[in-house]
Amino acid sequence: EKAVIHNEEWLAWLTEKIEALGLTVTPSVANFLLIHFPDKDGSRAGDADAALTENRILLRRVGGYGFPNALRMTIGTEDENRKTLDVLKVFMERGGGSS
Repeated sequence: EKAVIHNEEWLAWLTEKIEALGLTVTPSVANFLLIHFPDKDGSRAGDADAALTENRILLRRVGGYGFPNALRMTIGTEDENRKTLDVLKVFMERGGGSS
């Protein structure tokens, strides 16, 4: 029950914050988010994945499932969730998502 409450709270919070960065999140009721990135040079899921990996954050590439510009993020601890959001924010501010 504690895990369900944790996931519900962080799923809503992360969805709101990630969408505020200009990214799209597929609605979910599970313990993960599907984050969609723009199909632009420097802004694609692979670019975001590289930035995240550089910061020792591992999200799952889902190109094999028909989502070449999306990453799947599992809800983690508060620190993990905030760190992932911080890296995504820097990524977007440095040109991810811009033309």
